[in-house]
Order: sequence, then structure tokens, then C-alpha cells
Amino acid sequence: MNKIYPVTPRRRTLSLLSPILFLTLPALGQLPPDWGALHQYVDVSTYQGRHLKLTAAVRSECLDAGASAEIWARIDKNDKTMGFFYNMMDKPIRGTGWKIYTITGKIDKNAKALFFGPLYQHKGYFWFDDFHLSIETGSGKWTELPLSDAGFEEEDTAIMDQTWPVAPKRTFFTVTNSTEHPYQGNKCLKIDGSNFVNPFTYGSNDTAGHYVMANGIQLYYEIYGQGRPLLLLHGNSESISSFNRQIPELSKHHQVIAVDTRGQGRSGEDGKTYTYDLFARDMESLLDTLHLDSVDVLGWSDGGNTGLIMAMAYPKKIHRLAVMGANIFIDHSVVDKSIFKLIAKQQKELDGSTLAPDSNRLRLLTLLLTEPRHRFDDLQAIQCPVLVMAGEKDVIKPEHTTQIAAHIPRSTLLIFPGGTHYKPAEHPDIFNNAVDDFLGAQ
Repeated sequence: MNKIYPVTPRRRTLSLLSPILFLTLPALGQLPPDWGALHQYVDVSTYQGRHLKLTAAVRSECLDAGASAEIWARIDKNDKTMGFFYNMMDKPIRGTGWKIYTITGKIDKNAKALFFGPLYQHKGYFWFDDFHLSIETGSGKWTELPLSDAGFEEEDTAIMDQTWPVAPKRTFFTVTNSTEHPYQGNKCLKIDGSNFVNPFTYGSNDTAGHYVMANGIQLYYEIYGQGRPLLLLHGNSESISSFNRQIPELSKHHQVIAVDTRGQGRSGEDGKTYTYDLFARDMESLLDTLHLDSVDVLGWSDGGNTGLIMAMAYPKKIHRLAVMGANIFIDHSVVDKSIFKLIAKQQKELDGSTLAPDSNRLRLLTLLLTEPRHRFDDLQAIQCPVLVMAGEKDVIKPEHTTQIAAHIPRSTLLIFPGGTHYKPAEHPDIFNNAVDDFLGAQ
């Protein structure tokens, strides 16, 4: 059976080859349950290196600001990784009239199957019809591949469970073959999302979420609980949702302020080169805007890098700092050379893309190869107590983590036996207790 990976409508989905260096596990992240999709797939193993073209007729009637329709396409490869992927999230469909939309791309080497289908989100009505898939077989020559029920004409709506499975299934989206407004033929696919209620998720919570201008950009943050303020800083290409297993526990004793770093999650950016020093200035500006003189900070991966720089550059702002899997500079003494090769490969895959999400992703990958640029001796400027954590099997080499702790005057080193870079997600109870104990100390 072919494995179906999430479509992830908030951004272009990360490849399973995404560098594990500073990311929390995508499979453990909390995907926002505000969308749905159908899919079909065809074997494209004999068309490797060829261009593809997917078209469909789409119309939508949006009933809230977050509603839209899209079509999507994704290549799965023989090595169980993902190749080409596009889901139109940079070009959401909100038009009330039928229109043909097109996705073009190139079938990867080692490609196995092409998955594709309709995508929809939030409150509204969405219609899809007349899917076509063509492969370029020569210069200017295209061959159309046969699809099953491409016009949704089948009488039995149960066909959705076989020909066009719904995944993920959402209770507030009703999926039917409808005779209402077909683009072609007698029927079309209709999605009734009129009963949609925006569900609660960390990183997409309209009640706890806020926007603020800080350091010239719009930052998104969420607040939970009461007590001493605790700033949460996530990893590269992630968001507040990375801490979905920390926020419920930590907010019992702290006022948790979880932030999307610039250019990630819901936060904006202004085109400046990404650096951890810039991220630290963003956070310092955020704390000033929120009139917070001093906070505790928990930083995981990239967030730990930013936390260390904050403690060096803005010592009065940090009361206590806990970092997990952080680094103070980057070279082969910090991580294995295979990580550099992995990141470089991803950069190459994104080169030449004109899609805004790809451009941003490329900038974040460059950050991993070039930052941070501090020295161990710089850490001696940190005045607050610091809990330096890493997994025994972390991608950050243990010698680097040990040296970080050794150069911070008031540090505690904690290496989780058998743990990896993803300890907060893999064993949240152990990780949360360690952080809570440290932050609760006087």
C-alpha cells in the first residue's frame, strides 16, 4: 500500500530529506485541522525526468477570511522520500466562477507515484471538476494519462473511499458528488464547509494569538497560563506548533509566550538576510513592545541559538535560559559532514524555483550553513543561570554542547541518555520536568 503523507496546506511541505539539524520532527508537529483533501495517484516510474501538467476546474464560495480552494500534486520516490510538490497555497482560489487552474512540474529521478487532488480549507463551499493529467513525451508533445472518474460522474458516492479517498477526514467538511453547478458533464465534486469552526491548535489559535510590530516586521505570538513570563523559541522552518507537547505543561506554572520566528509560521519578514543576531533583536523588540523587562527563555535548536545570543546581547532581559540542541558556531566540529551534504542537496533542489515559499526555504537553509558566528569565549558574557541540554545522540556533537556549558559561568549541563535532537517530542514528560525544575529553582 502506498503511504500517504500530509498535504500540509500552511506552507510547502518539507521533504523527508529536510535537514534534521535544527528541525523538530515534522511527523510529531501539530498540523492545523482546518483543511481537507482528496487524492488519487498514478504510476509515473516510466516518466522520470519528464514534465507534467495537471489541470482542473475549480470554483469557491468563501465564508471566512481563511477560506480557499486549491489543487495539489506531489511525487513520491522509490526511496520513500518526496520529490516535486506544489499545493497552490501561494495562489489560493477564492473566485465564485468556474476557472481552469494548472500545476506544472518535473517528475523526479527515482519517482514512483504522482499523488494529486483537490484541497480546501476553512468555512465555505468548494467545487472541483474535470481533472486532466498530461506528460510531455517530446518537444511540444504531450500525452494525457487516463484518470479514474476525473469528472466525478460516478453514481455511488462511496466511490470516494476508493477512487478519490478523503485524507484527512474532517467532520465539518461534507464531500459529495453533486449535480449543482457542474463545470462539465452532469456532476462535480462539492465540498460543504459551511459548518466549519476554527479548531484550537497551538500556532493557530485565534483566541490566544496576537500580532505585533517588532523590529520592523509583524510577529505572531500566543500566550497561555500565568506566572513568570516564559518565551518559547522554535527551530528552523518550524513554528509555535513544535511546542505542542510543552505548552500544556509549562503553562501550568508560567505565562508562556510562544513566538513564530520571522519568516516562519505566521510571522512576517522584510527580505533581510536571516541571522540569529537578527532573530535576537526581533525578540528584544518584542519584549520591549510587550513591556516585559525580564523573562525566562526556552529555545530548541535554532531557538536555542537565538536564546544564547539574547543572553549575551541583552543580559537584563533574560532571567533564566534553557536551551536544547543549540550551537554557538557552525563547522565540522559541531555536526557531522553528512549534515552539510544533506543541506546542500536541499539547496540544489530549490535552486531556480520562483515560488515564494521555496525562496524563503532556501534562505533558511543558507542560515543553517552560515550561522551562528560566535565564539565559546563570547558565552562568558552571559550572566543568568543557563540549562544546557542535548541528547546523547544529538546531531550537535557532544563536545560542542559540553564546551557551551563550560564557558557559561552559571550553567548546568544535562545530556539525556540515549536521547536525540528531538527529545522534547520523543519524551516530553522527561524534558518538561527538567525544564520546569530548572525554571522553578530560586
